[in-house]
Amino acid sequence: MTKLAPGMCFSDEPTISIPGEFGIRLEDCLYMTESGPQFFSKQSISIEQPFG
Repeated sequence: MTKLAPGMCFSDEPTISIPGEFGIRLEDCLYMTESGPQFFSKQSISIEQPFG
C-alpha cells in the first residue's frame, strides 16, 4: 500500500449505477499538500447541480 504524499494527484468518483437503466458519476480531482488534500476545481453541489 502506498501512503498519500504531497504532490500526488488523484480523483474521487462516487458513482450510482443501475445496470441497463442509468448511471451517474460525480468526479472531483484533488492533489495532496503538506496540510492535506486540496481540490483542483470547485466541488459539485449535488447530483441535481453538478456544475455549481
